[in-house]
Amino acid sequence: MDRRRTGAAESIGGYTILRREPLERLDGAYLELVHERTGARHLHIECSDDNNAFAVFFPTVPKDSTGVAHILEHVVLAGSQRFPVRDPFFSMTRRSLATFMNALTSSDWTMYPFSSRNTKDFMNLLSVYLDATFFPQLSEDSFKQEGIRYEFEDPADPRSGLRYKGVVFNEMKGALASPHAAMQRAIGSSLFPGLTYANVSGGDPEHIPDLTWEALRHFHAVHYHPSNAYFYSYGDQPLERTLAQVEELALSRFDRIGIDTSIPNVERFHKPIQAFEQYPATPGEDHSRKSQALVAWVSVPAGDSGRLLAMRILSDVLLGNAGAPLRKALIDSKLGTAMADGSGLQDDFRETVFGAGLKDIASEDAPKVERVVLDTLEKLAGGGLDLAQVNAAIHRLEFEKRERSNAGLPYALKVLFNCLSAYYYSGDPYSALNFDTDLDQLERARKDGRFFENLIRAELLENAHRVLVTLEPDPGLEDRKRRAELDRLAAIETRLSESDRARIVEDGLRLKAAQDAKQDLGVLPTLELTDIPMKFEEVVDQPAVVGPARLDFFPLPTNGITYIDIRSDFSALTTEMKDLLPLFGRVLTQSGAAGQDYVEIATRIAAHTGGIGAAAQVQSLAAREDYLQSFVVSGRALDRNVGPFIELLTDLVARLEIEPRRLREIIAESATRLESSLANLGYQFALLRAQSMLSSEGAVNDALQGIGMLHVIRRLAQLGESELGDVIAHLDSIRTSLFRKSSIQVVVTCEESMVPTITRLMGRLVDTLPDGVAGGHAEQPKPLAVLAEARTAPVPIAFNVRGFKTVRYTHPDAPGLLVLANYLRDTFLHRELREKGGAYGGSAQASTGGGTFYMGSYRDPNITRTYDVFDQAAGWVIDGEISDEALKEAILGACGDVDPLESPDIKGRREAINRLTGFTREERERFKQRLLHVTADDLRRIARIYLAEGRPVSATVAGPELIEAARKERPELFEIVAPV
Repeated sequence: MDRRRTGAAESIGGYTILRREPLERLDGAYLELVHERTGARHLHIECSDDNNAFAVFFPTVPKDSTGVAHILEHVVLAGSQRFPVRDPFFSMTRRSLATFMNALTSSDWTMYPFSSRNTKDFMNLLSVYLDATFFPQLSEDSFKQEGIRYEFEDPADPRSGLRYKGVVFNEMKGALASPHAAMQRAIGSSLFPGLTYANVSGGDPEHIPDLTWEALRHFHAVHYHPSNAYFYSYGDQPLERTLAQVEELALSRFDRIGIDTSIPNVERFHKPIQAFEQYPATPGEDHSRKSQALVAWVSVPAGDSGRLLAMRILSDVLLGNAGAPLRKALIDSKLGTAMADGSGLQDDFRETVFGAGLKDIASEDAPKVERVVLDTLEKLAGGGLDLAQVNAAIHRLEFEKRERSNAGLPYALKVLFNCLSAYYYSGDPYSALNFDTDLDQLERARKDGRFFENLIRAELLENAHRVLVTLEPDPGLEDRKRRAELDRLAAIETRLSESDRARIVEDGLRLKAAQDAKQDLGVLPTLELTDIPMKFEEVVDQPAVVGPARLDFFPLPTNGITYIDIRSDFSALTTEMKDLLPLFGRVLTQSGAAGQDYVEIATRIAAHTGGIGAAAQVQSLAAREDYLQSFVVSGRALDRNVGPFIELLTDLVARLEIEPRRLREIIAESATRLESSLANLGYQFALLRAQSMLSSEGAVNDALQGIGMLHVIRRLAQLGESELGDVIAHLDSIRTSLFRKSSIQVVVTCEESMVPTITRLMGRLVDTLPDGVAGGHAEQPKPLAVLAEARTAPVPIAFNVRGFKTVRYTHPDAPGLLVLANYLRDTFLHRELREKGGAYGGSAQASTGGGTFYMGSYRDPNITRTYDVFDQAAGWVIDGEISDEALKEAILGACGDVDPLESPDIKGRREAINRLTGFTREERERFKQRLLHVTADDLRRIARIYLAEGRPVSATVAGPELIEAARKERPELFEIVAPV
């Protein structure tokens, strides 16, 4: 592709470079381009990162709540012109070493992003994504499978009762069952009346059945055109090659057209309003103080990077930590226990929304919450903000700019989301990424006077475009929705003619036949086993000793950031103390210390670190049936702040001060967060419960992160402030038992030049700790005695898990188990659970560390049918044909599982853990080599030994109606049924 200059503008092929700027934070460059013929926009980040990323997204502006944009996202990925297979997207997950593959529907855009470190893989995925988005088949069967269709309870029996089926239909039933979703719905409908944000872009199950295939196709024709497209690329891949591929495979077939997907600013209110919304709650419980109140404003344009930066800082100052003034005032009011859903600044609307409020309130106290918010803002605007808290918020921004971490999401895509609002809403993406100019302007404005105080007054106190949302629990909501759905279906069924019934049966059987039909996946691009890198990077450490404590330094290019983990073994703690470890992790970083209260400690954390966290962890051993029980305090800071950072760690581990009032607040907030997140924790709870039936390790994990932890927090939440003396004594005993000179191991990932300084400073920390090792006998709990359990929760769908005990990492069968998990998921469970069953997800996973194997379903409308599928899985492998291509794809997927994307902050920590647990580089390379030699016969043998002949365990979290129906159909399915 040729580069040329036309006048002052530089061109690449069919693109004009509108802007090129240095991007110092990445030692690279920022480029904005426009495609001359179609008007497609392209933003490119040129840097040395080998994890290359690509995304294309479109403004999608639904005018109703049928979920058209969301369902289209699914159907677009269900076959295209060049790749006319039923599910190219999921098929590519097993033909690729992608570090990220997904598709996302927001309130006003739909995005298709991916990333990969393999150049061939990157080009393969690019060709599939371009064809999918611009030239999808959009078949009616795909619409019915992914979106919505009529089907009889028994698809072949027209008298068995009419039902709605569809992946998105069931996904949104689960997605909308949480208080958070209800709050977002209320924010959109109340603050943006008449605009697209007033609709549920993901789709409301009450309205999804109103969507037609024709409307879906029309929506694609209007929105998915290069003239309405935004492209993004990142990394060391030559830009010319990427653009040439985009041109050849997509843009060359289009001309520029006029498309209006603009969203106007909302017409501002003359006076504030009120809104009320319900969310599902568990019947039979006390809901008198389970409401939420949120005060929310429409604020600055999301595309204005300078004003957005100012509001981000203000939001952080007001609400960003436990000592933030507005957050503290709300908690201190005792009207509620935790921040309301929707609190903080949201920039995923064209105009941002700022909110603040409380959970766990009495519904009638909502006006009191509003008064606390307004009075506090008035006090801050008049009396002034704490300069230290403002500086701490600005420090956090600087930290975010400096850190290049792949934790949670590839950094290649974090860069996109950091500038997305400015890119999409016609702002300046470069300023949003670099933000030095915006920050300089803000600092100048601060010198001129009361900048943030004036911002509070202008954007909040004097802004009439405000709503008080009251969110109320409704124990009968899900039952009414279920009955309304059945009544609607019954009314439709009474109008069906015999020919209508026959057509529905015919459609259902045809769809089932299409789902069962073998596909020719040979049209899809793929990697070969020879494309897989077989070596792992060597991560070198520098051991050091500070007194009796051990330090392991991992010198890596961290871009001027130091990462410190302090690890201690908690296996010798009493059972009662272990039950308190999840609470202790929160108390350690949210309490006072060294004579300072929790507000002062929170300010120090914000001012000098990028965050400090603490949690108990269970780490499997590679070679034997055992595990480590570790409590880890983790933090990070800019190198210039490493002194205050380590002083802060010292105060927390050696001089923590736990006050009853503050402890009561932490417990209440923890309990509230868990209760309001039950709809999103269902799968985690089911998985951990199943694992707790298989091993001691699983039982510990359930106590730390699962239903066991939830029950402990609930019990603690019943205690009054005066009853917390024993709890405080136990928490302090935990601290003094864990943090002793001889019992801690410190892992430091940092720049080479920082090693001497950190060694000296860590010596001071160690000197403050007591001598010796805490007494006690290391204990490991037994697995739960039950083999099948169901837990009810206020959700209209199910999360099902079937588990088996297997073998550890160094066992000869471990590689085959990992390949088997990939094979089962891709060739059987995805089709049976998602395509046929309508679950949002069907999975299989081999924990080669923990020696377990499980199959699971996520946001599933079925229970007994899903367990039937689990029962059939082993036979599918043992008796079925395993093609060479399917085996190769399963091996590719397994190789991706064992070689995750890492960044320096992750590498040091992971290497330290690997050495402790026996997952050495040599063992991992040996394991990866063994993956390449797994055969079809190995899969059959392993499926027979560990699945067909193994002892299964089961755990389900679901709505009570679903569980009751499953028990009536199959009384022996569960040994225990109880609420979550």
